[in-house]
Amino acid sequence: MSALTRQRCVLDEVAAGVARANTQLSLPEQIQRWTLLDREWLPGGMELTPTMKLQRRPIASEIEALYQ
Repeated sequence: MSALTRQRCVLDEVAAGVARANTQLSLPEQIQRWTLLDREWLPGGMELTPTMKLQRRPIASEIEALYQ
C-alpha cells in the first residue's frame, strides 16, 4: 500500500468518525472543519506547555487555516 493510499485511508476514517460523532450533537455543537497535523503536539514542546495548555503563537497558522 502506498503512502498516499494510507494517508487517504486515515483521512477517510477520521472523516467517518467525525460524521458519526456529529449525529450525536446538535447543529451548533457539530464539528464543521477539522485537519490532521503532520506532527504530534507534546507537552513542553512549542505548541503545548508542560501543563497541556495551548501556546497560541505557534499554532495560530493551523487555526487560521481552518477559518479560511
